[in-house]
Amino acid sequence: MTDGTARAFTWPPKTAVAAVDFGEASARAISLAGVVAAAGAATLRVLHAERFEVPPYFTPAQIDRLEDERHEATAEITTELTRFSKTATTWPTTIVVADGRPLDVILAHAADADLLVLGTHGRRGPARWWLGSVAERVVRAAEIPVLVTRAGPAVSDVFARVVVVGDDRAPDAATRARVDALVAAHGGLIVASEALATCGIDVITSATLVAVATSRERSRWGLSDVVSDALGQCAHPVLFIPAP
Repeated sequence: MTDGTARAFTWPPKTAVAAVDFGEASARAISLAGVVAAAGAATLRVLHAERFEVPPYFTPAQIDRLEDERHEATAEITTELTRFSKTATTWPTTIVVADGRPLDVILAHAADADLLVLGTHGRRGPARWWLGSVAERVVRAAEIPVLVTRAGPAVSDVFARVVVVGDDRAPDAATRARVDALVAAHGGLIVASEALATCGIDVITSATLVAVATSRERSRWGLSDVVSDALGQCAHPVLFIPAP
């Protein structure tokens, strides 16, 4: 983001993108995206980024052969991604395999979407909260809500008990209304709505989903001790919603 405001998006989402890397967390991301898409009859795209680089010393003939190999590899990945998606959700999906760096590909293909869903390997440590490096950079840069999940079984009740928090203050009315709409579409319940600093760890860990209203200071957001401590203990999916 460059101007401190989030772009408009439809909520509940009508278009969702699940970005995957074939890991266990990705399977759960597709499952969650399918649950959201089914509730709102939304379009669901399953996206995988694959980087194909041409060495600078390649001859034209070698480049031509590499291009043929790239097309073959893309076809094979598309077939595998289709199979992978069908094991995670029964909701119809559009499969997209794109060439490029994961961060760039994810942001570009989510530009017209209302929700982005992705898995994380959940790295931890004093200097890193529970997001992996790609997921963290996506959350910082995305202009739409991002639902992040660790690996786990397929879920159908992720919206059963939702906690809504603001990273530095109580969630604003617009964010609360968006979460209300999504939770209502899934027959769930919001059990708490307050600033993350005052929300007890027991409340967060007992929820099935934590929705975080992110601040406008996106470039510096997400590294506070409060966020790190709270989300570091949260094994459930987390929905990051950009401030309006």
